[in-house]
Amino acid sequence: MIFLLFLFCCFSCATEDLNRSNGLVNVFIIGSPGEFDEIWLEILGAEVKTTGGRGTDNTIPVFLPNTQTDKRVNVGALTASSQFLVGRGEFSEGNILEIKLLLGDDNFIIVGNQRIPLLFNSEQAKEPILLVNYAIRGGISHDIFLDFDAFSSFQISGGLEPMIALDPEIRPFLSLNTGRASGSISPANQRVAIVTVDENDILWSTTSSQAPSGNFSLRGLEAGKLYRTFILPFNPAYLPDTLDSVRVNVIQNRQLGTINLRLRN
Repeated sequence: MIFLLFLFCCFSCATEDLNRSNGLVNVFIIGSPGEFDEIWLEILGAEVKTTGGRGTDNTIPVFLPNTQTDKRVNVGALTASSQFLVGRGEFSEGNILEIKLLLGDDNFIIVGNQRIPLLFNSEQAKEPILLVNYAIRGGISHDIFLDFDAFSSFQISGGLEPMIALDPEIRPFLSLNTGRASGSISPANQRVAIVTVDENDILWSTTSSQAPSGNFSLRGLEAGKLYRTFILPFNPAYLPDTLDSVRVNVIQNRQLGTINLRLRN
């Protein structure tokens, strides 16, 4: 009996250690409406490729499915603190090297009351690949965000019936390595484009304020950088504004307060 109890304890400890050596990976998508009212994407899931057991990169990618029955999501509404879970899964300790977003064919935008279908301009655009290097640590959750840039992901052709091609521009980031800055726009009913660059004038993120609250969030900012954020109202009656010297700390959320839009004279 004592021997059996000893084996049970050893097995339990080994199982616990095995579970702790795995890390949970959650893949989210965020975005903004850009110049449109709504942006609907059919998201099938994501493939995640990691290093192998001996540190090699020849592992087979793991498919993390979108488990929702209706796989369409309005990425234009994923501003401020909103996000959509693309898929999740457990992985052994190592590094994530590649994330591939898998899109279906039912993609469209809404402008006014008009629904306009989106076409892919290449097979690569349907399955955008993002090269990353994120360490997986056992026993903790890793939230990976795919920041869909609505201002750079579309190509519009002219003509009587304009065609809109979708070529996703996506910035990935890991929440464990980055911070955020949040604030609000007043009047809250005014749409604005919010563009953030670093001290080298390199474009970092684009977003919009969320209706009807006017809240916004600059997510995935690296600590130690000095950012400048431009507030660009869609309504020409209001002046643009600039936030200088924005810094963040890892994992923390810096509060920027309320930005009051000023009317033109």
